[in-house]
Amino acid sequence: MVQHPLFFKYTRDWLHEATGFSKNYLCRIATGRAPLTRSFIERVCYKLQMPEQELFLPEAAEAHYGT
Repeated sequence: MVQHPLFFKYTRDWLHEATGFSKNYLCRIATGRAPLTRSFIERVCYKLQMPEQELFLPEAAEAHYGT
């Protein structure tokens, strides 16, 4: 299964607990059935205390997700 690079490092269960997003929504994000939104990116970055560039690298997404 192809999934967004974020989910290679963090499990859906862990992200659910850390961010409050539903597991169903995280599954749709992980598999590309739901688009990454600005609010999703901002909440994940805030909750993980990591910069957007580190979590959502365009090169990583292009290389591993949807290709």
